[in-house]
Amino acid sequence: MTSENETPNLSFEEKRRHPRHPVKLQMHLWQTLNEAIEGFVTDMTEVGLGFRSSHKFQISEDLGITVYLSKGESRDDTIEGTGRVIWRTPHQEEGWKGFRYGMYLQKMSPYSRKRLMKFIQALEEEKSSSH
Repeated sequence: MTSENETPNLSFEEKRRHPRHPVKLQMHLWQTLNEAIEGFVTDMTEVGLGFRSSHKFQISEDLGITVYLSKGESRDDTIEGTGRVIWRTPHQEEGWKGFRYGMYLQKMSPYSRKRLMKFIQALEEEKSSSH
């Protein structure tokens, strides 16, 4: 119990095994290959993505994904695979209305997995060098 003059400790420690890395990357998601839906990745880990989209996906829905690791839509700098939507919340910000999502990454080729790990390692190095 805290006295009136004490401030309770409100620090939140990251309890994840794989820390989130904030990013802003374009992505495409699809249920069928002929219907790609735009979104953007807001954070990523080795096992999942946070993303936003104006499209309403269902929780536990499996989707194909392409994430563009650099500006533009170059196929040379992407990761591809499938993911499962694990949570969804409505989201609105200036000039945009849609949903925030959490996605667990399911299947990924060894090439895409290697690119993801290399990208995350670069984010970690960038973060540690800026401190």
